Amino acid sequence: ELKSLTSSSSAAATAAEPPKEKKIAKELSSAIHSTVKHLRDQIDNAMEWNTSLSFTDIANRRVTDELVTACQSDKFPAAVVRKAARIYFASLKRRSKMALAGKLDESKKRQRKVQRKHNKAHSRMNACTTSTAITAEEKSEAMKILTVDYMSSEETGQESAGSEDERQAPPVTIFKISPLPWRSDRANSIIASMDRKTQRKSSNRARELCRKRYNGDPSTRQPPSSAPAWAVKELPLRS
Repeated sequence: ELKSLTSSSSAAATAAEPPKEKKIAKELSSAIHSTVKHLRDQIDNAMEWNTSLSFTDIANRRVTDELVTACQSDKFPAAVVRKAARIYFASLKRRSKMALAGKLDESKKRQRKVQRKHNKAHSRMNACTTSTAITAEEKSEAMKILTVDYMSSEETGQESAGSEDERQAPPVTIFKISPLPWRSDRANSIIASMDRKTQRKSSNRARELCRKRYNGDPSTRQPPSSAPAWAVKELPLRS
């Protein structure tokens, strides 16, 4: 009986959960973004959502109707476009609120840091899978740590000018790295090897565009609980 009650409560809880939003197709998302911009930039008949009002407010319906008419197709029926438009409107509304609260810049900064970690992980994984210099077993071991959890965080900054001539030149953007103090020498060696492989395959132009990097304060992030023992080193206890 207790098992039956537990199953019933779990089923009820699952039924009560709201359905997850489906991801908008990239093609439709791009069409909506460009159409919103086009409607806003029209010279004679410019129109734009008012994010201080609700999506269904009469003042916003005209924009939505124009958007749906422009973007609907056999592949994306009107109902699908309208749902995608509502999601985009909600994101614009959030951005507007964050901007008013002075939090938008900070949010963008966090997003860029996360994206840089994903980019580094992808680049290193690609170097590993395409390498012909390491065995399949070595690749399998390396792939365990070529994920976002093992990527150090980076923040952008500007290099201070030296001579007077340098001060007249545009400032150079650099990356300040927050190294992961718990990452083992072996893990660091594998990651450095993948970076060298990536750089060797880069064009001269890409190498020229590589920004300078230097180590800043160590990261306070903890190692993932699933980390292999060889990838993590013991740190001295703080006094």
